[in-house]
Amino acid sequence: MAEKRKDRLQFDFTLEALERLDKLKEKSGAATRAETIRNALRAYEWIVDELGPDSTITVSNGNDEVTTKLKARLLLK
Repeated sequence: MAEKRKDRLQFDFTLEALERLDKLKEKSGAATRAETIRNALRAYEWIVDELGPDSTITVSNGNDEVTTKLKARLLLK
């Protein structure tokens, strides 16, 4: 199996952003901050691929009750 090429990136985070990243890491069960960022990139890629600017994202709970609606244009430019 061929090894995937990797490039190292360095990010500067404010203390607030780093705290948000660490909370997301804990909530998601990711092993590392890097894994958290890779997972976030996959999720954002899915959003961009699936949604058009006029789409609406709807979140429902286990009882099929809508809890949140979000216009996709807030995430897409």
